[in-house]
Amino acid sequence: MDYAAITSVAVFLVTLFLMVKRPRHINLGIAAGIGAVASLLLGTVTAADAIVAFGNIWDAALAFVGIVMLSVTLDAMGFFRWAALRVARLAHGHGVRLFFYISLFTAAVSILFANDSAVLILTPIVMEMVKELKTSKESSLAYLFGAGLIADTAAMPLITSNPVNIVSADYFGYTFIEHAIFMGLVGIVTAVQTILVVYLFFRKRIPPTYSNSAVEDLIKNSSPPLMLRTSIITLIAIDIGYVVTSLNRIPVSFVIFSGAIFLLTLYAMKYKTDPSLGTQSNGPLQVLRRVNWDILFFMVAIFLVVQGLRHAGAVDFFAALFIGSVSLPSVLSILVPSLIVTIGASAMNNWPMTMLGLLSVDKAMVLAGLGPQASTSLIFANIIGNNLGPHFFPLGSLAILMWLGTMKRKGLEIGLKEYLKIGSILSLLEVTTASTILWLEQTFLHIALTIVP
Repeated sequence: MDYAAITSVAVFLVTLFLMVKRPRHINLGIAAGIGAVASLLLGTVTAADAIVAFGNIWDAALAFVGIVMLSVTLDAMGFFRWAALRVARLAHGHGVRLFFYISLFTAAVSILFANDSAVLILTPIVMEMVKELKTSKESSLAYLFGAGLIADTAAMPLITSNPVNIVSADYFGYTFIEHAIFMGLVGIVTAVQTILVVYLFFRKRIPPTYSNSAVEDLIKNSSPPLMLRTSIITLIAIDIGYVVTSLNRIPVSFVIFSGAIFLLTLYAMKYKTDPSLGTQSNGPLQVLRRVNWDILFFMVAIFLVVQGLRHAGAVDFFAALFIGSVSLPSVLSILVPSLIVTIGASAMNNWPMTMLGLLSVDKAMVLAGLGPQASTSLIFANIIGNNLGPHFFPLGSLAILMWLGTMKRKGLEIGLKEYLKIGSILSLLEVTTASTILWLEQTFLHIALTIVP
């Protein structure tokens, strides 16, 4: 290996270490930024590469910030707590029913507000709720695994359900509606599968009953959510906006960010004029501080670091694997590349693997002159592997790392062995199911993206 190859690999490994270990509690933006600056200074990437990286990532980064801003604003208003308590009330004291209702609620939040937001917001709410219901640690794990793993699984149906999806759509130029056509059924089926598998693992730990009166006490002692009707109307308008902008090829980030700013502005006005809210810790400035602003820098920086891996032949390596896999018979033409991405995402985290996968798929399409069908298979295999594959190992998904970290800070730690018992099996089942459904869609419906390499 020459200087550029060795240097690019070294920079990538150091960046990955900083992302995972977070020495001195540095955020993701700083961790990836150190790698990006090192890449530029050491010559593994150029300023032109940085401009290209920004062009590929800005829409996804802005959309993600908008989604998080919208989520934390609704959380400050009490929207999610209000909804979670209503879900608990609907279960009428039945423990198993509560598990399924929490899981479905988590899936819905993940689809609409992205997996990272669902994990960050719902994990503390679920932990508080099961504590108030006086469930044991073993019983709590059933509900928390249902919330955490399902939040990460249900991030495929919409482009906005995961920044991974937005980056891919922007890179290859397909729309919100086209993504939903291919990944809608895939995402829904794998989410249902995940709920059932987690239930089978924890069915003996789920309490048969819980105190419904305790739920009613929690509801009685909780403040009603602020501007509930306005919030619901805003969410509906955002969903309509997704479709309209998609048809007109307008970046999806414009919709979600505008909706988030609108709702936050109304909340700030309400907060200023209502004296009863003045002592709360969820003021507009506190809401803004909870937004992951560093993600803007992180996404550009990590894409830049991965660009440097071209010198080490990483893009050529994965492109060759993808070219070989699409010629395999039947469902293997999608399953094998999905598993290749799964291995990569589990080993290096799904964000770097997403970027590496995009570059490699693009190169495979050019080198092999792949047609729409094969290109579509690889594009969505990359999404499947980076959405579902990271469950295999905690390092693979930032959402899972945040989920584990949130519980640890609350005094509930899950060991690696205990996680792997579920995560590894679940990941392989999900990737297999998702790949099979995508293959069936392409084979029997004869649908493919209208893109060219």
